[in-house]
Amino acid sequence: MPSPVIELDHVSKRYPNGFLALEKVCLSFYPGEIHALLGENGAGKSTLMNILYGVHEPNEGGVLMNGRQVVHRRPADAIANGIGMVHQHFKLVAPFTVAENLALVARGERKRAFRRTAEVRAFIQVYGVDLDPNAIVGTLPLALQQRVEILKALVNDTCVLLLDEPSTILTPTEIDALYDTLRRIGEKGAAIAVVTHNVDEVLAKADRYTILRRGKTNGAGLTKSCTPDELVEKIVGRAVATGTRLGSPRCAGEERMRVSAVNLRPASGSPGLHDINLVLRKREVIGIAGVEGNGQTELFELLAGRRRPDSGVVARSGPDVTVALVPQDRQHEGLSLDLPVSHNLLYPKIMRGSFRRFGLLDHAAIAECSKEMIARSDIRTHSHATPARSLSGGNQQKIVVARAMAESASIVVAYQPTRGLDMAAADAVLSRLADAADADATVIIISSNIEELIRVSDRIVVMNGGRMTGEVSGDDMSIEIIGSLMTYGRGA
Repeated sequence: MPSPVIELDHVSKRYPNGFLALEKVCLSFYPGEIHALLGENGAGKSTLMNILYGVHEPNEGGVLMNGRQVVHRRPADAIANGIGMVHQHFKLVAPFTVAENLALVARGERKRAFRRTAEVRAFIQVYGVDLDPNAIVGTLPLALQQRVEILKALVNDTCVLLLDEPSTILTPTEIDALYDTLRRIGEKGAAIAVVTHNVDEVLAKADRYTILRRGKTNGAGLTKSCTPDELVEKIVGRAVATGTRLGSPRCAGEERMRVSAVNLRPASGSPGLHDINLVLRKREVIGIAGVEGNGQTELFELLAGRRRPDSGVVARSGPDVTVALVPQDRQHEGLSLDLPVSHNLLYPKIMRGSFRRFGLLDHAAIAECSKEMIARSDIRTHSHATPARSLSGGNQQKIVVARAMAESASIVVAYQPTRGLDMAAADAVLSRLADAADADATVIIISSNIEELIRVSDRIVVMNGGRMTGEVSGDDMSIEIIGSLMTYGRGA
């Protein structure tokens, strides 16, 4: 057994507000292995990664590299010690080429070498990635942008690669390609750590796992010695029935919105929309399936009223039909990160004047209402007054979903509502959306997760290249049929 490349030795981290994020965590990453880090939202995974990468320092314990204690007070210290990190939210310069993005982080002789396209191309080919060094990063699909991020993390002789939720934006085929790349990186001796919520992915792709629960280690070992049910129970503390149908049998009611012969011209990075026809009815869940980048964003913006079609009509059935939104980019579209959790939860109502007394904000009422919402949505936060920025990505997502559900709107449009959520939290969000439909709302869920759509939808519309390539319901809602429509535009 080789020695670990990097270790956490009884590491604890307490934030200034008193929240204990990690408590005496011990962890080892070995060369050539893919190590999966699992846990609920708020379990301490991001804190652990940030300590390894020098964003935070531990209050107790330390970090060892090849048996020697190191102190990372900033990311530059970690990078100098051979640690690279791929963040969930990319840090790329969109107007720059692939080569320019790589050259920005290169140091020493490699920075000079990367002025030559041939040198960049040779570096990319070492890891078996199909990328044009001269491609503009902002025009690349998300999966390839992620490869650029990985290559950035490898530019400076990396021996430890950290990846935070790398598969949430990827299709199953793209996930396979991602792990093929990670295997090539591991073959060169690097230790690889992946934060993920996908248990099936862990068992199929990782060599070793560690589970964090409430800041403590709650299980570790080889993936080949574990079952999915065992992992899930260690993660959430109970069994989660992830395959069961959500919501009661429903019969769709009257029409609430109609999309008729809608077209949007294609643009850079967008396929546009082509002859879209869709009727949204009361008391139903409509799933929108498709590989990302096939018109889902454009459809979301139309349903939200943010864009007008170049031709065709998007019409609500009456002035009393209201729409609540769960956007896919929680940090840029869904939250005011520097405002407290309470204000983010109640922002629409605050703006409508619901929490004013004698012309001033009624902070006591805001606090009381937000505390109820926090408890109902299981948002892991130290306080209702905590800035949204300090929460984990999954808990930020819970805020966005809870706010949309509190609007009691006629139509709820949710774009990737479970992205970044653990199994239990995702199950709770899907259940709330199903409950909203049971209570007469119209719910549209745009997602690349076919299994989740099948569990919760009454019918599923499939998009490919900006077109609706099929609609399935009942027994036809299978992964095989939907996957075929997503990829080829025809049924299986």
